[in-house]
Amino acid sequence: MGSNKLTTIDETQCSSPSQSPENLFLQPKNFSHLCDSNEILLRIFKELDINDDKRISKEEFQLYKKILLEREKRFHRTSFEKKLTSIFALFDRNQDNYITRQEIRETMQNLGESIDDELLEEMMKTADTNHDDRISRDEFEKLLIELQSKK
Repeated sequence: MGSNKLTTIDETQCSSPSQSPENLFLQPKNFSHLCDSNEILLRIFKELDINDDKRISKEEFQLYKKILLEREKRFHRTSFEKKLTSIFALFDRNQDNYITRQEIRETMQNLGESIDDELLEEMMKTADTNHDDRISRDEFEKLLIELQSKK
């Protein structure tokens, strides 16, 4: 395996049962800092070996990589949605699905922060894109996404 080319891991090419891919990569000394590392790695190997032929082909590895990326996207989407809901609820004091100037002022005061009229107007001007004098959940989400993309 001297080249960078990904090849199939094949347990039939191992010289003894103790050198099978599961056993070769599951030695406690390699992952002693993890609980039940042998079991964890065996589960990963089984997930990778989609067709259960005791080999991990390049295609199986690429498919697994795609699955992991999708899981990560879903996690981040869910995590963002939960944060958005929590933050919006913090400001939407009367739970009418809109945030008003007064709700921003009260929430900031409750958080120990004072907010002057100028800053409050700037916040409303930036977030209230349909100019109805309140911030909807959609407007709030767009604002957070915009702020997050500037990081």
